[in-house]
Amino acid sequence: MAQGIQQPAFVLRKRSYQESSELVDFFSPEKGRISCVVKGAKRKRIGGTLAQRLQLFRPLLVRYHGRGSLKLLSDVEDLQVPHALSNEAYYAAHYINELLLRILQEEESYPELFAQYAKLLAALSAGSSPRVTIRRFEWRVLQALGADPDLSSDAQGKAIDRNKCYHFVADEGWYEAPQPGGSGVVQGVWLEAFAGHDPEAWASRIARELLEHLLRPYVGKAPFKSRLLWQQQVQQQQ
Repeated sequence: MAQGIQQPAFVLRKRSYQESSELVDFFSPEKGRISCVVKGAKRKRIGGTLAQRLQLFRPLLVRYHGRGSLKLLSDVEDLQVPHALSNEAYYAAHYINELLLRILQEEESYPELFAQYAKLLAALSAGSSPRVTIRRFEWRVLQALGADPDLSSDAQGKAIDRNKCYHFVADEGWYEAPQPGGSGVVQGVWLEAFAGHDPEAWASRIARELLEHLLRPYVGKAPFKSRLLWQQQVQQQQ
């Protein structure tokens, strides 16, 4: 490979740039989000064009250089064939890519989250439940952000009561809520199920709504395009 910084990486997003180039956002374990110009991405070369080699959901080894926020890709090697994703798994993986694009920072290390992303792709390609898999990954994102709440005790250090309702306050913890309903309010029995890694609980609407609430301060309120496409696909199949 040509000289420069070398990192294992996954492609999160590709966009056309000028006539034959692309802008590519990568996820790497030690450098976080890497944004690169790929000059001549569509030009034919031995082994195929760079555009053909820079596939989503494929483990890569990339080399790039540059001092600004936009780097120049020097070369890329395939480390493994792309994960084969279809139907809901395909849309789930695109949603996770969009989530990562919102939370990853440049020049920040995410080795554990990178490893979990690789496991997520392997699980989705092996047929694991997309909803359970992405909920658990969203929780890993909260952990990477230092924002995952304790599921066993409240803000005062008392054990979560399965018969009570709670709402979460960032940097503090769970506080008792008067009744179910409302953004971020969840029954203790659900927190108990999440702590026990109950797959049915993690696949539930309650888990989706709770994770949306906990992630909102970090990802914003703008809707996820990938999630909207996923919903449209599900509706078309009904």
